[in-house]
Amino acid sequence: MSTFAFCNYIRFLLPTGASVSPVRAYQNFAINESRVYSGITYAYATFGVATGGGTKGGDRGEATLAAAVNAITVNLSAESVKNKWLLEIKTVSLDPLTFRDTALIRTEVFRVARYEMDNEKLLLKLISPLDAAQGQVPNRYLTTRLVGALPSSGTLVVS
Repeated sequence: MSTFAFCNYIRFLLPTGASVSPVRAYQNFAINESRVYSGITYAYATFGVATGGGTKGGDRGEATLAAAVNAITVNLSAESVKNKWLLEIKTVSLDPLTFRDTALIRTEVFRVARYEMDNEKLLLKLISPLDAAQGQVPNRYLTTRLVGALPSSGTLVVS
């Protein structure tokens, strides 16, 4: 039987990609503790991330972050929507015995589009930062920093 451990690190960024000041960085693994990853200190917050499986076309343009409803999450969500912040999500595997970070599984960057809440949960709706129509983010370009490896030809085969 195999054992796995994962941690999600999230960090709010300005539309330019620079970190929001003061830094708003959170992790969902070490309860009531902070973790340091890549030189950034991430405070503990209870949240879950669903990035979805994409569509037949292969795009993964939407995601949702779920959190408990409290003054902090509501105010942070309202501020991030108003200022059109980005949300960087890093999923990292951990050593199941020591809980040390072992490998970066993926990094995704989304734009905070809106939030919805009821008495129990807050859902932060995230969209691709390159979605100019829905996200109203003009003049964005595909770069390896945003999307990883880029195709080198104009031909794309989807099977």
